Amino acid sequence: MSPTLVIAGHWTGGDPAYPSTLAAFNACADGFSARKPDWNIRLIPFGGGVAFTEALVQAQATGWAPIAVPIHEESTFDAGQRTLDALDGGLTPLIEGAHSIDVDCGFGFLSALSNVDLSDGPDLEDRLRRALDIARAAIAGRDVVVAASSMRPLLGLSSVLALGVDLEARTSQNRQLTSMLTRVLSTKAKRNLLASPMGDEAAPTNWGTAPGSGAAGGIGAIVGALGGRIVPTGQFLRAICDLDSALADANLVIVAEPRLHSPSLADASLDVITDVAGLYALPVVALGSESSLAAHERAQWGLHGQFLTEGVLTLGEAGERIARTWAR
Repeated sequence: MSPTLVIAGHWTGGDPAYPSTLAAFNACADGFSARKPDWNIRLIPFGGGVAFTEALVQAQATGWAPIAVPIHEESTFDAGQRTLDALDGGLTPLIEGAHSIDVDCGFGFLSALSNVDLSDGPDLEDRLRRALDIARAAIAGRDVVVAASSMRPLLGLSSVLALGVDLEARTSQNRQLTSMLTRVLSTKAKRNLLASPMGDEAAPTNWGTAPGSGAAGGIGAIVGALGGRIVPTGQFLRAICDLDSALADANLVIVAEPRLHSPSLADASLDVITDVAGLYALPVVALGSESSLAAHERAQWGLHGQFLTEGVLTLGEAGERIARTWAR
């Protein structure tokens, strides 16, 4: 039986640039095949943004309405409108987002669902509570899921409100806002709403401090408070892409992650791929544009080697060189 290579991960922001993750992976696969034509190659988009949508399409996942919230999106209102459209169409909204540059605390999202104005004002807390009640009633009995590509909470010292995407402290803090959110998002929920395909976690006492509540500009916290679910993106994709079965038949794994350094890896799904590869004792080669990982750090991430394009080599050239070194 021919050996199998699995290329998993994403190439968003990679150098050289490609129009999509699958386009990048196909280039790498072509280079690998030029050196090792007898190998089978399987491509698995695995990550947030474009790669997330590609993964759902490739997995032929039905019933979902993927709604990606880019990190530069200033308002979550559009995500709320698209969520309503999905529910009206009988689909399950699947909102994917990471650590946003600007965080509106999910107010735009909630405003779209409730038709309540949540602009700043002295009665904002009352309007926020009313909006949550209206939205809860509107989506009662319906499933709404946030695929959190960052597990940072909305509130707290390590939250998306406290830290920027570079993990440096934000220069301004609105203590009145955070105090109000702490009060409004407090919960004594009896049923568990924070769940992953791999198992349940204890329900939080405040949706603002729940892991992943800061995802997609704070939509995670709002969806949790409405009775929806927060699911780590990596674990969701592990299940939907059947990653375990794919790697069970593999001989070599290339995991694509353009920026192999902090803070990029803090929100990456790389560790999900390497954890599964570790179950089958597979060699894993990281493919990136740049890296600051020392040898011991690569080992901690479950990587046995890395190959960098450094913005000079194409992914076809990278694939050929990886084949020459790792597929003897």
